[in-house]
Amino acid sequence: MAQTIPLVHALDDARLSPAAPAGAPAVDGGARYHHPHYLLAEQVDDHQVRFLFREFTGQESEPSTPLEMYRDPALTSEQCTRIARQYTAARVLWSKRRLRVQAAPLLATARLRWTAWQLAHEHMHSLFAAFSTVADTHWRAHLMRLLDAHRVARQMAADWDDIAEQLAAVVSEQHATVDDWSDEVDLTVVAAEHGIDTTGWLIEPVGVYCDTPYYRHDTPLVARLVKEIDDQRARLADVAHLAKDHDMGRQLLTDHG
Repeated sequence: MAQTIPLVHALDDARLSPAAPAGAPAVDGGARYHHPHYLLAEQVDDHQVRFLFREFTGQESEPSTPLEMYRDPALTSEQCTRIARQYTAARVLWSKRRLRVQAAPLLATARLRWTAWQLAHEHMHSLFAAFSTVADTHWRAHLMRLLDAHRVARQMAADWDDIAEQLAAVVSEQHATVDDWSDEVDLTVVAAEHGIDTTGWLIEPVGVYCDTPYYRHDTPLVARLVKEIDDQRARLADVAHLAKDHDMGRQLLTDHG
């Protein structure tokens, strides 16, 4: 399958040769420097050239303009400019395909992990809400169940942040490869192509997941969860103190394992 991409540029500003009639093949000089997937270029109008390529797999090396062509006396500056734009077009198509190839297995894993996180999160909140109806004699046993649920939810949040960071990394790589924001691929679009609904997913820019040389910090979903857990423990500590169970109250506020 062939892939095409139009590149918009002012031919006169670039001092290229006068445009060929729309729809006519563009003149291709320096064929030995063409990208291996390149098929042909067509002049769309006075300002656009459409490059046609064989389909990329995403497994190829990143298309990179051959620098030796600039030292080739047989090529004019106009030919070098056209070839450079060809490689820009190739790089856009390659990056889009590469992102889709890399993201597919990650998205499949992410769907499972987000579901696991939601179940653990909902279970944690349902246990906390149930304290209002738990008999005093069962309060400590129910508290143990809640603390266990906190630990499970935190692990599910950490698992989610791990896959979210990987997704953020492949998206960041694709966006860094292209020059124009309009060529950036939206991860939600790729997910929809696989029938995956990303509504509610928490995926931050990749830099957010990185520790600095000076301190470590919780990853995004873990940080959000820790705040919820702290709020729950603080509320339970208040109740414990009111019930004169001061040891339990202090433990709830200090033991955040």
